[in-house]
This record gives sequence, C-alpha cells and structure tokens, in this order.
Amino acid sequence: MNGVKAANLTQPCDTTEPNFDCVMRIFGNLYLDPGTISLYLSSFSAVISFVVSLSVAAIADHGAYRKRLLAAFAILGCLTSISFFMIQSPSLFWMILVLSPLGWACYNASSIFTNAFLPIYVRVHPKVLEAQDRVESHLTLQEMDEKNKDFFRANHMMSSHFYPYGSALINPTGTNYSTLVSEQRKTEEQVSNDLSAWCAGAGIIGTVIVQGFCIGISIGMNESLLSLQIAIAFTGVWWFAWTMAVLPWLNGRPGPPLPECQNWITYSWSKNFKTFKAMRQLSQITRFFLAWFLLSDGINTVTALLYVITYQELKFTHTESLMMTIALSSVSFCGTYLFLMIRRYWKLSTKFMAMMILGLFTTLTAYFVIMPYFSTVYGLRQDWEVWVSVVYLGLIISTFFGVAKVMMAELCPEGEENEWFSLFQLADKGSFWIGPFATGAIQALTGEFRTGFWFPLVLFIVGGALLFTVDMNKGKDEAAKFRADQEAKRRLLASIPPITITDAGESPFLTRSVLLDL
Repeated sequence: MNGVKAANLTQPCDTTEPNFDCVMRIFGNLYLDPGTISLYLSSFSAVISFVVSLSVAAIADHGAYRKRLLAAFAILGCLTSISFFMIQSPSLFWMILVLSPLGWACYNASSIFTNAFLPIYVRVHPKVLEAQDRVESHLTLQEMDEKNKDFFRANHMMSSHFYPYGSALINPTGTNYSTLVSEQRKTEEQVSNDLSAWCAGAGIIGTVIVQGFCIGISIGMNESLLSLQIAIAFTGVWWFAWTMAVLPWLNGRPGPPLPECQNWITYSWSKNFKTFKAMRQLSQITRFFLAWFLLSDGINTVTALLYVITYQELKFTHTESLMMTIALSSVSFCGTYLFLMIRRYWKLSTKFMAMMILGLFTTLTAYFVIMPYFSTVYGLRQDWEVWVSVVYLGLIISTFFGVAKVMMAELCPEGEENEWFSLFQLADKGSFWIGPFATGAIQALTGEFRTGFWFPLVLFIVGGALLFTVDMNKGKDEAAKFRADQEAKRRLLASIPPITITDAGESPFLTRSVLLDL
C-alpha cells in the first residue's frame, strides 16, 4: 500500500531486505508504522463495537430476542467475513476500515448474548436447585415452628406438655439458615466455575481446529492475500455453522415482553442508562465493573503488543503468527482445567483465583518492562522468549476471563442477566480502544513498542487494587435486595388502575412521571 522506508521516505519499501523498517503515509506528511496502524484500527473497532452493543444489548432480556439476535449477528458476521474477498487491490484496502469494525461488533454482540445464558443455566442446574430447596424448606419449617410456638403459648394447659416439641420441625442436624445460604452460594459458585470451564474448553478446541485449517490454507497458498481472505471467510462460515447447529438446543427462556411503543435502539440506550443509575444501589458490582474495565484493557493490550512486536520487529510470518495462536489456544485448554483442579483441590474462592492469576499477569508484564533497561539481548528480543510468553499467557488468560464471567454471574441481579452482561462486555470492549491507542501513541513518540508495556502494568496495579476490595457476599446480598425491590415496584405499578381524566384541567402527566420514577 505504497509503503516507504522509514529512514528515507522517498524510497519505496523493500520487504525482501533483512530487518526492513517501513512506514505508510496516512494523511499529508503523517507516516506511521504498520503495527501502529493496526493498534489504531483495533481502537476504532472497539469504539464501534461499544456503540453497537449498547444499542441492542438490553433488548435481549425481553421476549425471545436473546436467541434470535444471537442468530442474526452470526449471519451478519459470516457475511462480513466473506466480504473481505472484495479487497482485490491496494486501492480497496480502505474497506478494512469498514469490514473489520463491523466484524468485531457482530462478534462482541454475539458474545454478550452467549454469556448471558451462563447465570440462567446455573440457576436451573440440579445441584443448585437442590441447595435452593434446602434453604426454602428450612424457611418453611421455621415458619411452621413459629406458628406452633404461638399456638402453645396461647394454650397454657398444653404448653407444659407439648412446647418442647415446638422446635422439632427445624433441621434435626441443627443447621441454621445462614449456613444453608452459605452452602447454596458455594454450590452456585462451583457450578458456575465448572460450566464456565467446560464452555471455555469447547471454545478453545474450536479455535485450535479453525487455526489449523487457516495455517494449512496459508502454507498451501504461499501466504498470499487470497489465502488470508479464504482464512477469514472460513472463520465466518465456521462461526455461522456452529451457531445454527447449537441454536435449536438452546432454551430461549423468554423474558417479559418489550414495552409497547418502544424503539429497539432508544429502549436499549435508556435501559442501559437506568442500569448505570441502578449501580448506585450495587456498590460491589460497581467496583467489579471499574476493575474489569481496567484489567481487561490491560490483558488485551499485552496480547496485542506481543503480536505486533513479533510481527514487526522479530519478523514473524503469517504462518508463525497463526502457530502462536494455536499454541496459545492449546495451552489455554490445559490451563483452564489445571486451574480448575487447583481451585477444587484447595477449595479456593473465585475472587482468590482472580487475584492469583492477575498476579501472574503482572509478573510477566513487569518482565517486559524492566528487562530492556538491563539488557539489549533479552526482554522479548529472542524468538524463544516469544514462545515462552505464549505458553505462559496460554496457561492463565482463558482462566482469568472465565473466572471474571463467574464473578459477574454471581453479582448480577436475577432476571436481568443480558442487561448486566452487556455492561460486562461493554466494560471489556469499551476500554479496549484505550490500550491500543495509548501504546500506538507511545510507539509513535518513542519509536519503541516495548515502552508501551508500562501502560498495561499500571492498569494491572490499579485494577487489582479495586478488585481486591470487592466483597462477593455483600454483592450477592445487594443483588438479591435489588431484585426484590424491582419486583415490588413492578407489582405496585401493575396494581394501579388506569388513569381517568374527569376534568379538562386535570393532567395525568405529573402522575405518570412519578410512576416512571419508581
């Protein structure tokens, strides 16, 4: 695309030269490294994904839209990936600015609708229902016990003979209510982690298969532009095919109908705005969102920088980059179940797992930051360092995202999973533009990609401090209270009869505004 040498902007780029250093003209006299352009494109795509997700996410909590929109975005994503075949010359490369953000938006929207199924299926899991039944049975027996005591107190003649049996209905083992609730929450946490791990494992297997096909296509066609287009189209077809294959098995579990006279997009924006306002009542999930906003950006930035450095400075080929992805996915599969066994063996909490894995992320990033100040040989300058880093990241990255989803599932109010998971996804992708943009700007100013690792290191430290302050038990209590308050408000509104205007000077708008504020 008319690249020129960085040392002499009048000479065209020669990619056959060893250690070539080329830049591309963007606007006027502005020249950027292709890796920096890639980071900026990632930032732009993240912004578009944020807007699209915010515009459609809340609608999926109504009717059967969650399942329908999952299919719709899979179809659109497939068509977008196939559209890359239209780019047949450098003059059409501008289409990447349209297709890439659109593909990202479709994928992120699909992820929102997919993740929203996790807390739903956790709540109807047999183990969770059994634990819930024990809690409800205890409350019922406790209520009956109180009635028995009241009856015996009212009949003093019988009291001396039967009052000692008044507490016999309660659990004979002496287990109290708080213990049963604690056991229920531990069961939910266990099931959530198991389901998340199994889903992550299935996704990783699919990733390895897809990347394997892409490597075969790339090698077989000598890494040509057409081979990349075929690989991109193949991923879209794979995405569409498996979504359609699984869709019939997904229980739609429809929510309440969409309010009448509501537009999809405006309703989603207003609903999300109300959700943001509701976060004032949910202090712990608010802290988690802030932490996740920073941490997800840091993790995505580390991975993006790793790929850019290997491709731009260590001169990895397309095939080697795909092999990195396969290695990352393969190790992620092992890492997911490794940490699952560690959590089960030592019975670690979800939050402890998140903090432990975050410490491992911080250690690797600190190595990338500190080593270049002491050595010109090491610090992501050797090929073996890249592969060690890939294995290291593979062991922890999938587990961290899985643990974060479990924490989100435990903290979000029941019945509004899609809405809150949309914010979870938005916190992830909504911040993703910051890291690539910041590190791209750092590279443009310093001429060094490795300096950009300072940015995610700071994010890990600040985000980790926020995550450490999240109280999971308090967050669950807040979510339950919020749900109960919302149900009470809905019942109150449903019980109010229609407003009848009996006087021309009387207006229902004041009353209506008061009800809506409820």
